[in-house]
Amino acid sequence: MTTHELLQNFLNLHKDEKDAKFAVVSSGGTAVPLEKNCVRFIDNFSNGTRGAISAEKFLEKGYLVIFFYRHNSLQPYSHRFNDLFFQLVPGENGTFTAPDCPTLTDFIQRHRKYASRMVLIPFSTFHDYMNDLEHICREISFLKRRLCLYLAAAVSDFYIEHEKLPEHKIASNGAGLDLKLTIAPKVIRGIVKNVVPDAFIVSFKLETNPELLVKKATRALEEYGHQVVVANMLKTRKRRVTFITPSSDPLPIDLDSPEFKDRPDVEIEEVVVEKIEQLHSKYCVNK
Repeated sequence: MTTHELLQNFLNLHKDEKDAKFAVVSSGGTAVPLEKNCVRFIDNFSNGTRGAISAEKFLEKGYLVIFFYRHNSLQPYSHRFNDLFFQLVPGENGTFTAPDCPTLTDFIQRHRKYASRMVLIPFSTFHDYMNDLEHICREISFLKRRLCLYLAAAVSDFYIEHEKLPEHKIASNGAGLDLKLTIAPKVIRGIVKNVVPDAFIVSFKLETNPELLVKKATRALEEYGHQVVVANMLKTRKRRVTFITPSSDPLPIDLDSPEFKDRPDVEIEEVVVEKIEQLHSKYCVNK
């Protein structure tokens, strides 16, 4: 099915939920092809863990979720059992058990409970991401403030313009390879200003230099005019993030702080979505 068909079927299924909040969760990395008939491409390390877990938490908060994910990257619920094949133990009469996966049944039940409240729309390349995200947003722009756009995908900052790509596989002739990459257009700029200006929009900023983190996240917020930047460092991204908003000082969230001593198993995405849901609810009321 096309992106349009997947989306329309999902919207029709939930057309009677007039007050429902929607979350578009983008997830995974974007590939940058080196040829039009692509054999090689530039990629990044993202496999979609943050997006997959966040989608689960939005579902559990009552949102309808459009999961816009890199093809073959991690998906909600199933991502927790990527090694399941190696955990299965044969039993009698062709049955199998998974004694090392005690939560398997629980997550299968959760997936079945929420399956109809989520639609999965895949992308692969930077161009796919750019074009399909705009298409999705245009089709659901009528949601206005009920829409939360949660941009957790790791989008390439550089790409090669399509007209400059060679038609066929680049020859490996021993001469080496020189590439000229162009700065990728910031998809969020046009989305915020022209497509869903009333939506609640959350972006992410990943850095490796702590001196630049808050500065660059604040600059992004000012430049694009959206509501939240979730800033995080590469090495601590699973334990610590910082919320940057227009109306308050930077808010760090650290799972190693005393605040979370009674929640030893909490995932950072759960806390992030809790905070986003609170901010989005206020945003919906303050029209």
